[in-house]
Amino acid sequence: MKKLFFLMLTIGLAGSALAQPDVTTAYNLNNQGKYVEAMEYIEKAASDLKATSKEKYWRYRGNIYLNISLDEALSAKFPDALSMAVDSYLKSKMMDKYGDYAGEVQASMSNAQQLANVRADKAFNSGDFCAAAKNFEMALGIGDAYGVPDSAAVFNTAYCYERCGDTTKAISGYERCVTIGYNLPSAQVRMAEIYLNKNDKASATKILAEARARFPKDAELLRTEVSIYLGEGDFAKAEQILTDLTVSDPNNVSVWFVLGVTYGKLGKKADEMNAYKRTLEIDPNYFDALFNMGALYFNDGLEAEKVCAEIPTAERSKYNTCIENVKLLFEQSVASLEKAFAINQDREVMSALKDAYFKAERMEDYSRMKALLAK
Repeated sequence: MKKLFFLMLTIGLAGSALAQPDVTTAYNLNNQGKYVEAMEYIEKAASDLKATSKEKYWRYRGNIYLNISLDEALSAKFPDALSMAVDSYLKSKMMDKYGDYAGEVQASMSNAQQLANVRADKAFNSGDFCAAAKNFEMALGIGDAYGVPDSAAVFNTAYCYERCGDTTKAISGYERCVTIGYNLPSAQVRMAEIYLNKNDKASATKILAEARARFPKDAELLRTEVSIYLGEGDFAKAEQILTDLTVSDPNNVSVWFVLGVTYGKLGKKADEMNAYKRTLEIDPNYFDALFNMGALYFNDGLEAEKVCAEIPTAERSKYNTCIENVKLLFEQSVASLEKAFAINQDREVMSALKDAYFKAERMEDYSRMKALLAK
């Protein structure tokens, strides 16, 4: 029995001893640029507690996986390599009690963080928000590990998770933005909109009320809160909020514009037009007000055309006066839309301007705009 026990102990020690050459071999292969072979050897040693109980195992493992991540071909073959490198470095950092390798590991983690951010930006720009969220979160985790949290990464991670469809992680990220006071009140607006999409109006309203108490003049908060009341049919509440703000903050261009939109929802065309005019008095280049006012004039012209069509042919003078008023409305539409077009040449403005030119009987301008739309 003693011989058997001794034999088993010897085998166990031998197995443990074999793991150490695997770690050394992995280290040497990594230095030779043979990263895949190095990975195979470092993973062979993973089952040995004696090997994995040492800081250097995790540091070597991190180096190997980071090198794989930095190699474009290998990173495509091993897409999880970067996260494995980061996890390994974090384990190394935890086990390095005296900080003997703190500088080396931190430098490597900095490289990993930079790579994660590059990948996040690339994924974001290509519309792969799930991949972007994962990489932003990885970069954020590295900053957190060293007590240097990246506020922008907090918001970017939350936003990408929202676009990816993971609203739980998105809300958690936006809540952290609120805690650290970053990118407010945008983070609160985003949270409110998530809750609105979940039909949780109570949570959305609570967040917006807290945000507006802190940022009473913010236009996005205002629009979001007003949209809730409009969606519920509480038009009086929406109008009251905005009207009160025009008194307390009479030169807030955003308040006047949103009030104009609200009047439009209420069918108060004259008030809507006056609100847009006030908006443009404060900021003559406010694109949305110019566009909406151009659309209002155009629609008024269409309605006036119908009135003219009802005038008996015998009342020629009255008809001619009516038509002149119609043309004036379309000319006013053109004037507003041309100013909007000078600011933003998007296709929606071009299409509206084309129609306004046609109604104003400015056929040369109509043909020009039609040709632009055809490109």
